[in-house]
Amino acid sequence: MASTESETTTFYQNVVVMRHGDRKDNLDPTWIKTAERPWDPPLVDNGMARAFRTGRTFRTILPFQIHRVFVSPFIRCVQTASEVVAALCAVDVEANAKSSTDVIKFDPSKVKVSIEYGLCEMLNKEAIRVDVAPKDGNFGFDVPLLETMFPSGTLDPSLERVYGK
Repeated sequence: MASTESETTTFYQNVVVMRHGDRKDNLDPTWIKTAERPWDPPLVDNGMARAFRTGRTFRTILPFQIHRVFVSPFIRCVQTASEVVAALCAVDVEANAKSSTDVIKFDPSKVKVSIEYGLCEMLNKEAIRVDVAPKDGNFGFDVPLLETMFPSGTLDPSLERVYGK
């Protein structure tokens, strides 16, 4: 029997792993003293801009399209992913755009994103800086609020998380 194209075609699944951008507590160590959530520092402005540029670079140099983004629920990770997703979904983005705020139109069909608890470091006092870990062990992620940070239409709420809260 003759072999068909579907029997001989090889399919690839590409995976890109990326860390978060520049976090506030590394740039300003005094931030922790007044932070409501010292274990969950946001990005600094430069970190946001670098994340957006990284997304633009992915669009330019990767030989494949990114279709799905999974992200940790820490704010720095969500902010990083949001900027990358915005750059990947941007339509007619200007060459001098520096962040998602410079993008007028998005095509949310290009990338879907989901928050996954299993992608964060261990949620305990040994993995998080001991002096800032929540005393009660409750990291208190507000996932509905975090989900609003992504460009409209890119969130996939139907995906079942591997790890629960």
